[in-house]
Amino acid sequence: MSYVTIDELRALDGLEDSSLFADSTLSEAIDYAVETVESYTGQKWGTAENPTPATIEWCVRTLARQYCLDLVSRIPDRALQLQSEFGSIQLSQAGGTWRPTSLPEVNAQLNRYRVRLPFIFM
Repeated sequence: MSYVTIDELRALDGLEDSSLFADSTLSEAIDYAVETVESYTGQKWGTAENPTPATIEWCVRTLARQYCLDLVSRIPDRALQLQSEFGSIQLSQAGGTWRPTSLPEVNAQLNRYRVRLPFIFM
C-alpha cells in the first residue's frame, strides 16, 4: 500500500528542488516514514478491513518531508542543546516511549492509532 507518492511528496514545501532531493532520496524517506508509522502503531494500513485514515497519510507525508529536510539541516534530530557563534539554544523534543518521532504533532496522531492491550498485566 502506498501512503504517499513521490510526486505528492515533491509538491510539499521545501522539496521541489530535484537536484537537492533526488527521487531515490524521496523514496527512501517514504520507506522510512511507512516503517516508523506501521511499527509504532502496530498496524498495516490500506486493506479492506483496515482502510488508511487521512491522518495516517498526513503522518507519513510529514515524516518523509522531515526526513529529507534533516538530510540538509545542520541541526541534528532530537538535539537537546545546540551551540553556535550566536549562542546556545535549548531544544525540547527528546525521545521516549511515547515519542516515536521528533515532531510532537505527528506523535499525538500516532498515539491515537496505536494498538494497546485493553488491560495491564501485574
